[in-house]
Amino acid sequence: MIATRDVFAETNPAFCGAVLAQFCSAYQVTSEGLPPATPLVYLVVPLAISEDLAPTFDGCNRETGFTLWMNRNPEISVGLANKVNSTLEITTAAIRFGCIAGIFKLTPDGSVESTKTKFPKAVTMGVAGAALKRARLLGSWMAGMGSPRAVLEALGVSV
Repeated sequence: MIATRDVFAETNPAFCGAVLAQFCSAYQVTSEGLPPATPLVYLVVPLAISEDLAPTFDGCNRETGFTLWMNRNPEISVGLANKVNSTLEITTAAIRFGCIAGIFKLTPDGSVESTKTKFPKAVTMGVAGAALKRARLLGSWMAGMGSPRAVLEALGVSV
């Protein structure tokens, strides 16, 4: 049997919107209700749904933290700019879809706030479940950094 991947299913706005909503929700829980800044949201799709980065999340939990994860896996930052740039349209479509579907909203200060705290089991199980878990970990870790600037600097981006 030949295993194939359905790239269209993994990059459709509904799935990516669910990934972003999970990220935002976890971020808000860790940051005591503050939603993530939009630039951070654009990091989530290439990091959370990337199968080549999936093994870097093995053995991680909420306590691992963003900097420890990065230090254990320096390959994460290699080519990250290209991955973010190649998923810009996908992420933007997911944000639009999420706003229209009501799973998150844009705040006046440019943050992305999750309005949905729970998804049906059909959404969170199976192949999608792993990407959603990675998105939740990223949300907790990035919020734990204290600011979007700290996250970007950890990635080697000077602001």
